[in-house]
Amino acid sequence: MPVKNNPLPSDMFRQLSILLAAPAIWLFSSLGFFIPAARSPKDFSDLSVNWLVPQTFAFSIWGPIFLGILAYAVIQMLPRNKARSLYRESGRWISAGLWGVAAWGLITAFVPDNYVQVLASLIFIPTVGALVIGMIKLWRGREELTLLEKWLVLTPVSLIAGWCSIAVFVGMNGIIWTFVQPLGWNITATALSVLGLALWWAIYVLRHGAFNKIYAVPILWGLGFLALRHFAEGGNQYIGAAAIIGIIAVSLAASIRGKTSPDIQ
Repeated sequence: MPVKNNPLPSDMFRQLSILLAAPAIWLFSSLGFFIPAARSPKDFSDLSVNWLVPQTFAFSIWGPIFLGILAYAVIQMLPRNKARSLYRESGRWISAGLWGVAAWGLITAFVPDNYVQVLASLIFIPTVGALVIGMIKLWRGREELTLLEKWLVLTPVSLIAGWCSIAVFVGMNGIIWTFVQPLGWNITATALSVLGLALWWAIYVLRHGAFNKIYAVPILWGLGFLALRHFAEGGNQYIGAAAIIGIIAVSLAASIRGKTSPDIQ
């Protein structure tokens, strides 16, 4: 049964924060399409050579993510969810994560070229942490959720946490390559090292945080289009092969039950 508490002023602040953040993540990440002076997501991606950026269609996943987060924002705003423990405990983290995504959009749109990549990663790393923690809290309390809430609350939060979990490493790869290229490092080895770190993070969350197949979906989606870019568009076959191996590893991590996670018992 849902656990309810006495409403607190912070509950209303949390609800309003999420309600405002939901459209803000779309608006702030799309400024380049409306404001000539703003940098578009593609312009930001083109600032550095980055072999971990997937084929362009991969980014269409933001469509269902945006719509799902809007649905979550409306549902969590309902009076009956104001003081529910699950919404309270997860919502503060999700709110921080959503505003982190919004801040990332502003930074990538307007910060000068010399600083934008570093600042974007600095804000994105804690953003991913907050979204993953919020997702884990929802997952562990999922028995309190109705079927509708599982689809319109747990699912979109899991999708944005999963996508950002891999996107943060894509951004980091661009920065790392910018710094190590003058040192004579190999671009393939650099990208493979960062991709390996990304896969470790995804598998760690799945095995020790939330045995949540929904969280794995956007990660598999991104890896699939990364492989497509390198195999179908004349890219690097080593990275394409690593993406395929990553798909297998993440799929197994999300499918095989064990005793390494509080949720796998």
